[in-house]
Amino acid sequence: MPDETALQKLKEKYGTVLKLTSDDQSTTAYCKKPSFTTFLKYQKIYKDNPHEAILYLFKECVLEKENYEDEFMLSAGNSLVATIKADSEFTIDATPQRDEFKKSAALIRQAFQVDPYQLSMDEFYKLLEEALWLQKHNEIRLENTFITAFAKTFSN
Repeated sequence: MPDETALQKLKEKYGTVLKLTSDDQSTTAYCKKPSFTTFLKYQKIYKDNPHEAILYLFKECVLEKENYEDEFMLSAGNSLVATIKADSEFTIDATPQRDEFKKSAALIRQAFQVDPYQLSMDEFYKLLEEALWLQKHNEIRLENTFITAFAKTFSN
């Protein structure tokens, strides 16, 4: 278990650090939130083998490479999946469908000039929400410009 200084350095490097503990408090693991690329690979593996996909997700996100029991890794992996689901909920639009992820990534890339596939899931959805708001705001501004132009053109 890292001390407070090491934990702070992990938070600076990875953003949010999740502390996952077993029911009996005997095992603790510190995990980062998965990147978008990791999440897409998890989804691909999940189709063929859900058990292996959850283990993959845990192993990709755990910050301390130790030997963990399978039961703990599955439980911690399921906690990571629950975190992703919570991160994917936002108010402007529902979570995009599977085929919409590339469109969402393109929108984030265009609006913020960042690589969306390297973002953690919570950051991905936060930026997607902001990009959708910017897109809607720009559409309203364009609409108002047209209304003003038509009003000036046809008022004479």
